[in-house]
Amino acid sequence: MASNRLKNGYTTIDRRLDRVPQFDERSRNYPIREMVTERAPLRSAGWSCPSWLDQGNEGACVGFAWSHELIATPVEVQGVDASFARGVYREAQKVDEWPGENYDGTSVLAGAKAVSARGYMEEYRWAFGVDDVLRTLGYFGPVVIGIKWYDSMFQPAPNGLLEVSPGDFGGHAILVRGVSLKARLNGNGGTTPVVRLRNSWGRDWGVDGDCYLRVEDLEALLKDDGEACVPVERRTGSSRAPHPDSELLRESGEVD
Repeated sequence: MASNRLKNGYTTIDRRLDRVPQFDERSRNYPIREMVTERAPLRSAGWSCPSWLDQGNEGACVGFAWSHELIATPVEVQGVDASFARGVYREAQKVDEWPGENYDGTSVLAGAKAVSARGYMEEYRWAFGVDDVLRTLGYFGPVVIGIKWYDSMFQPAPNGLLEVSPGDFGGHAILVRGVSLKARLNGNGGTTPVVRLRNSWGRDWGVDGDCYLRVEDLEALLKDDGEACVPVERRTGSSRAPHPDSELLRESGEVD
């Protein structure tokens, strides 16, 4: 399979996968953990995302992941479409740490800067570890993640579950919009903790545009050059509480 070159010498097996890792050590000063206490128990919850964006065969996954976040509760931004998402991506390319725009790709951090510059959030923070991500999903809101995306992850199982088998890969930015601590996705009658993600490959992909990832797989991907960013203090829209996880999963009939 041919590879495409991205910024900073990275490559991707698919043009849609153009997230490039970029970590700023100063980000450690802005943990979401301070706002989502470790004393809070993990719980299942989901955040609605009432629109489905499709990046087509181009890159711009960073712009689309952040745009899905803006569309989602707890604070919904109106008027976000594919054109908006591509604009966020182009602006992110201008503010990332790599000069020029002649290469594809940009970072989750640059996407956060672009969204902030547009005035849609006052601040953004970082989840350092899977427990931070799960508590954020349970109590605070969705999370934009940047992870390696392996060739085994292009087509979810019929129930939406992704299998993570290392092989050829690219870098993907995608929205995590829910967590279920007891999802029935194993096929053996048992339950397993999973997170729900909204991809930017159209509503026909996966389960109504979404997929599920085992929490243990998310943990491994975050440890392997992954990142997780959370917007704080939105400036546009009205606040809503998360709906119960059972309702989130019933949207596609994965639980009884």
